[in-house]
Amino acid sequence: MSPACTPRRSFTLRRAASLLLLAAPSVALADVPAGAEIAGAAAVDVTPAGFEAITGLLPGLLPASIDVPALGDGYAGALGQCWLGGYEYGLNDMWVGLTVTDAQIIPQNGYLDIVIDARVQVNEPADRFSLYTELECISDTCYGHVAPFDVSLVTRVDLSIGTNPDGTRSLDANVGDIAVDYTLTGSMIQLDDCAIGTVEDVLNFFGLSIFDLVLSLAGGFIDDAVGGFVPEIEALLEDSFGAANIEQEVDLNGVVAQLKLVPGDVEIKPEGLRLRMDGAFTVADVSECVAEFDSGSSASVDSELPDIGSAGPLASPNPQVGVHLSDEFGNQALYSLWRGGLLCYEVDEELVGFALDTNILGLLAGDSFDPLFPTSVPLFIETAPRAAPTLVYSGDHDVGVDVRDLGLDFYAELDHRKALIVAVDLNTEVGVDLALDGGTGALGIEVALAGEDIIPVTTYNEFAPGTDADIETNFSGLFDTLVTPLLGSLLGDLAFNLPAFSGFGLSSLEVSPNGEQEDWLGVYAALGPVSYESAGCGEDGGCGGGCGGGCGSTGIAAGRAALLGALPFGLLLMRRRR
Repeated sequence: MSPACTPRRSFTLRRAASLLLLAAPSVALADVPAGAEIAGAAAVDVTPAGFEAITGLLPGLLPASIDVPALGDGYAGALGQCWLGGYEYGLNDMWVGLTVTDAQIIPQNGYLDIVIDARVQVNEPADRFSLYTELECISDTCYGHVAPFDVSLVTRVDLSIGTNPDGTRSLDANVGDIAVDYTLTGSMIQLDDCAIGTVEDVLNFFGLSIFDLVLSLAGGFIDDAVGGFVPEIEALLEDSFGAANIEQEVDLNGVVAQLKLVPGDVEIKPEGLRLRMDGAFTVADVSECVAEFDSGSSASVDSELPDIGSAGPLASPNPQVGVHLSDEFGNQALYSLWRGGLLCYEVDEELVGFALDTNILGLLAGDSFDPLFPTSVPLFIETAPRAAPTLVYSGDHDVGVDVRDLGLDFYAELDHRKALIVAVDLNTEVGVDLALDGGTGALGIEVALAGEDIIPVTTYNEFAPGTDADIETNFSGLFDTLVTPLLGSLLGDLAFNLPAFSGFGLSSLEVSPNGEQEDWLGVYAALGPVSYESAGCGEDGGCGGGCGGGCGSTGIAAGRAALLGALPFGLLLMRRRR
């Protein structure tokens, strides 16, 4: 076996985390050419239960109340005085309020229905408006309010995928005309302490009416509320799903990749809404250390998306929100990181915390290497990743990363040259589990990997023949000696705070394979009122330290995105690392 190719980089926590934390299913494998955009790479589903959960946001899109500016007018009379037909009136301290009593977003065939029931009031008995009148030089002041009345707002929302001037794609929401239904009559106006009959009769002579005035003010408020609701609901829907629109460069410890997830199609049925995403995860250059092993394609299973609103067998039925990540996209991400050299590293003293020398060989094969190195000399350990990791669902964990033929080569100076002493291929499945604390919004990533999970195969051992079996048997102990300190730090680093929006957020999270061949990773979430606060990248909520891949060049609205489902956790880790 020849020495591994260069360049090499030191093994770091971030690189190990990147390797371990991208997971999705894999069964019968096909090929996806490097750099290819994958149609239907992922899908975001919102079921009727999910829309019901987020209708609590709708009241915030309508104004709760508005203060009506003081109004007044007058006529000087035939002789320029208050008598002989003169009048004056003034309306002060009026306000109009709106309280949403029920709200529904109902998926239909091809569109969404939005139905809002609300109660409107104009002042109240304990807080009345004042009406000043002066007729024929006789002044009077009375006080009033309007009995609360019900209003129903009904509209239709059409969603489509549009192309922006810069060529990017986004979700377009178009709210249709809003049908407003309410009954408001003069009999609902309660006026006290004045001779309103006389006032109304006189004003009617001049084509005016106190009743019409009050009714028009209340109706104007409703019209303004409806007019302002249209752009608000459009923005909510577009921003929410737009948060999944990602086109940016990701630098993972020196491996620069292009991450792309863009809307491909939107489908609405009574079973729910589905936003299909097209995507690609690619690197521009192939690392020298894997070039000879690169087939030029990643593995996948070709199968249909699960039905809208369906949950995998390990998740609770009838989820509110579901995100399905295809094995094509997940495997392409792992393949691209491998292709870019993410697994090409050197195990150094900084990692293990002690000097690396040939005494370590004694942990593998006893004294078999002592004649070769009567005095210990420095030991160099390098990887030779011969195969890209793939994604699996076997085992007792949410998901797994299947690592095959990851060569670990041990070099030392022998006869004044750097010589390969032992080479071992490692095979393992890395278990990954997600844990959401619904009280704090903390998403924990638990990684299961120990020496006993490693299956070593000795591929080179010319200097101590006959010890291959010993090397393979003893390797788990060496693995724990070299890597256990890393795992402790790694596990402690894997916690992420999900944001809330207007008091709503993710309250629970489940993971399960889905699809006929279990080649889709399903992440299912429940939405509702939460106690944790909104959060952004970094401690200050901005894009300072701790963003990892960054907040996104497209200006992602993370809070609204959280309401419509957690992005696949592998992408989340790359974009929101703390």
